[in-house]
Amino acid sequence: MKMTVITDVHGNVLGAVQGHSLSEKKGDVEASVSFAPGHSTHLIDVDDDLSTVDDVDEFQQRLRHHLQQHQQQQP
Repeated sequence: MKMTVITDVHGNVLGAVQGHSLSEKKGDVEASVSFAPGHSTHLIDVDDDLSTVDDVDEFQQRLRHHLQQHQQQQP
């Protein structure tokens, strides 16, 4: 599953959304999400079952694990 993870300047996870699209258009209305300077977006692949995790601590731990793997792969 694809997720977009947002981190602050210190690398703290601020949020995550399923998918890689931060904008949508319906008819004549278009909306997009933007973030303050210093925030970063990370487009990552995570385990498909992550969307079914109900425990917040487990979700955050697994999300941080995937984010760390993603960052290690970046040049």
